[in-house]
Amino acid sequence: MRRRRRVTGRFYIFLLIVLLIAFLIVRPHLNFGSREAVIMTANTQYSQTMDCVLIRDESVVTSESMARVEYIAAENTLVNAGDTIAYTYSAGYSERLLQRLEDTRSEIQEYHKNTILRNIKDAALERYDTIVDMMVLEYKHLVNRDTRGSLLTAAKQLETAMVNRQEYLRQNRREDARLTRLYEEENTRMTNIQSWRRVETAESPGVVSFYTDGYESDLSVENLPSLTAQDVRTVLAGGSLSQNTSASTPVYRLVNQDRWYVAIVNTDPSWNPVVGQEYYLQIQGYEDLAFTASVTSVQKGAGTLLAVFEIDNPIGPLIYQRTGKAILSITISGLSVTTKALTEQNGQMGVWLYDVPGGTFIPVEVLSNDGRNALIQPLVEGALDVGQRVLIK
Repeated sequence: MRRRRRVTGRFYIFLLIVLLIAFLIVRPHLNFGSREAVIMTANTQYSQTMDCVLIRDESVVTSESMARVEYIAAENTLVNAGDTIAYTYSAGYSERLLQRLEDTRSEIQEYHKNTILRNIKDAALERYDTIVDMMVLEYKHLVNRDTRGSLLTAAKQLETAMVNRQEYLRQNRREDARLTRLYEEENTRMTNIQSWRRVETAESPGVVSFYTDGYESDLSVENLPSLTAQDVRTVLAGGSLSQNTSASTPVYRLVNQDRWYVAIVNTDPSWNPVVGQEYYLQIQGYEDLAFTASVTSVQKGAGTLLAVFEIDNPIGPLIYQRTGKAILSITISGLSVTTKALTEQNGQMGVWLYDVPGGTFIPVEVLSNDGRNALIQPLVEGALDVGQRVLIK
């Protein structure tokens, strides 16, 4: 008679191990109702005020040996290529040269009035004198703040009135030996001054400004690819970006008013801008101006996000703004899944689409995440659609 073998505890442990291995093998092919989620559609609104740095598409003209600059174009006006912006005078120029020229012109004017035209009534000259007197008075009122207006514009008008009067006297001068000598002296002094003068002309259309803040060379369109979150923080704190010790003096900057940028650094994990998204943007203090800003680049690292926005609308008064607070808002529509369906594979966020046993990994960009549900966008257009199921692993 054969004796029955006794089943030991070791046999049950072995059986449990076999069953566990088998479960792990077939687990991806099993379908538990609670381990799936359905892709739906949803909308979310985002609005936040954040510190920002403005970056303009501009070129700065400098001079290494400038003793004096004479502004020809008006501040913050549109100029065309070839327009005269300013006259710069090199180091050999002396203010005494200009003073001597003005002294000669004053002598010419006095000689005209007191000698040549002493007994002759010249209505046209009186009109030119009246205009000059009016411009001088207007300039004085602005300097003394008795009235409001542009001091630069008033100075330009006064200069024009004086030049017009000089030209009238020149064209209507009488034959006189001393007067001829004075005009020859004026021409000599003008030629001497012009030998030290350089004419600065616009290389392209743009808005001209004679005010700079020192960041123009570092915060340029060409340097945008290398801009870092630390650079933005440095500018916000008023620090210097470069060690450039060039002796060049800025003369003017020419700004492309129809293209400029806003850089923002943020540590809020719920904000996840995506390249190509369009935001509604305002700058605090300029609430009457609203812009459409498109995300052009996003950098992430160490819990910090740097986003750069491009604006293709006239910059207006922000031509003088370097930092500020940006008010950003957007309404996002997209595909929605539970955050439990989000998984990371090889550093890429995605979802497992339940189209075959075990699912297919679909890389996605997370547009927003409130901790319960996430708005997502597949990296490959059309890879996901409403109603499809995703696995929760």
